[in-house]
Amino acid sequence: MKVILRVASTAAILASLTQPASAQWQGGAGLSARYLTNTEYDKSGRLLVREEGWLPGISARVAYQASELTWFTEGAIYDHSIQYHGQTQLGSAVNSTTSTQLTHLRAGGAYAFTDHYAAFAALEWENWTRDIRGTQAAAGLQEKYSTRKLLAGVQGKWDMAGAGAIAADAAVVRAEPERLRVGFSGLLDPASLETKWSTGVQIGASIRPACAPRLELRTAYDWIRVARSDDTPVTRNGQFIGTIAQPEHVKRGITLTAWYIF
Repeated sequence: MKVILRVASTAAILASLTQPASAQWQGGAGLSARYLTNTEYDKSGRLLVREEGWLPGISARVAYQASELTWFTEGAIYDHSIQYHGQTQLGSAVNSTTSTQLTHLRAGGAYAFTDHYAAFAALEWENWTRDIRGTQAAAGLQEKYSTRKLLAGVQGKWDMAGAGAIAADAAVVRAEPERLRVGFSGLLDPASLETKWSTGVQIGASIRPACAPRLELRTAYDWIRVARSDDTPVTRNGQFIGTIAQPEHVKRGITLTAWYIF
């Protein structure tokens, strides 16, 4: 949360100091809920792991508009446990939970080429911490992911004849390789992996009711497929014992946010 507040505060201060008379800035704080699904597959396409569940979160954003240009920064933190359904190396089923913390930070700009439509681009930073709790059949895993993404897309805004305003957006996502750090509950030495470049999509829609002009309700969907990583050596006390790899995986998310605009 400190990262979000720091970014939002900095952007707000810069906007207020530099804006001309025709410019304006706007902030927002929100309560979010994200339904996350993560599925992993082996080389033959067989399902290995499925994780899913709701993550409550908080969001903050600041936008600065000057004529056709709008600059924005936005961040969100989600934290909760989700369901884990996987298997051991021998193929035995494992059901557990994954303590999950997900952090998003986005910064970018939009150019309005008509009164209703704009093109936008943004950089997004994502950090994902997973603590898969151990069971009697399998030891737990501690994983930390980080990646950066480039988004490019279009957005539209329309008035609804006095009932409020609606907006929609769609973007193509290009993500750099995920950097992954894995812990094995002390049974093996921690290992580091790197996945491949990946491509995904994000779409969203929002509404601002005329009866509550400071309220914005938004829903968004995102999807990305990440290819299998190369094999990486794994050791115990510095001694080589084998290799591991991050399987091909698909991440999907549905995010609901209620924003208070100020």
